[in-house]
Amino acid sequence: MSRRGTAAADSGAGVGRSGAGAAVAVVIDVDDHPAWTAAALDAHCLSGGRIVLHPSPGASAPPALAQDLLHALGKQLPRADPATPRHRASWADLVTPAWTAAACWMHAHRVGHLVVLRAHTLTPTRWDQLGTLRRQTGVRLTLIWHQRPDTQLQERAQRLGTAHQEIHGLDTARVLFRRQGPVRPDPPGNTSSEKHGNGSELQQIEAIQRVAHPLHAGLLAAQTLIPGATAGQLAAIRLADLAPDATALALPHLPCRPTSHHQWHTVPGWAQPLLIAARAWHYLNGHRHSSRHLFQHINFHHHNQLTHTAAALGMNAAIDQLDADPAWPTPTDTH
Repeated sequence: MSRRGTAAADSGAGVGRSGAGAAVAVVIDVDDHPAWTAAALDAHCLSGGRIVLHPSPGASAPPALAQDLLHALGKQLPRADPATPRHRASWADLVTPAWTAAACWMHAHRVGHLVVLRAHTLTPTRWDQLGTLRRQTGVRLTLIWHQRPDTQLQERAQRLGTAHQEIHGLDTARVLFRRQGPVRPDPPGNTSSEKHGNGSELQQIEAIQRVAHPLHAGLLAAQTLIPGATAGQLAAIRLADLAPDATALALPHLPCRPTSHHQWHTVPGWAQPLLIAARAWHYLNGHRHSSRHLFQHINFHHHNQLTHTAAALGMNAAIDQLDADPAWPTPTDTH
């Protein structure tokens, strides 16, 4: 497949889009009636660009709401180990990476409407985080306040950084829950009919699609699409080597140099959102230059988690395992 990657300089178009046109609504459920929650949950449809977020009751960890959102997006988080030191904790247990990953997946799946249940139980910081997410992704944001509106609601709503509309009445709310947002739900194809292979291969593909970290999912998808690619070749892939619509990926020939020739590979529909999310990770972290390496980790000392994730899928990640964390010298390194 012959294709030039020069157009990929703007391949992150839409990431960090302005949320100025995105509507914000607060639905008032005065009596906290189960029918309102049921109506909202019934509207959840990832393929249709609508996500319903049900915060975990009593979850007080700083990234808890982002973790709930990743679950709602169909992602499986790495297991938390209480014995692991803080500096070696999973990326999903850190606030900024967890929210960045959630924003990446919302962009990749073109989510246009986010409905949040139990908004009256969320702390001011959680409302701040939702406001930031809205500005990053441009989604329509609907929050359900399951009690009488009061001054606390007004204080919380001010943190969203935009005016909001109050909605009363279950019938009106039902219509609102199913409304599409400003991001049109037209994601790249990812239906099972586009996944070719035997049963075990299809299971592996579905498992890769559930990987929560965008860079991990993108790299595992790339090495699945190009089985003969070496770790060095995958590490050399730049943002410019991914087509703007993620339908093609260029792999540099060995030895990998900036002037190396590239071979373009067609990206099937199931893998396109994974590569789009990986690219969005860099854009949302402020790295937009086309020469940026697509699978370069922001916090590289966490990269061994990728090998653990891959092992759980029965894969060997195409990345070199570190014997020690370069960001945290061992005692022998300090002498």
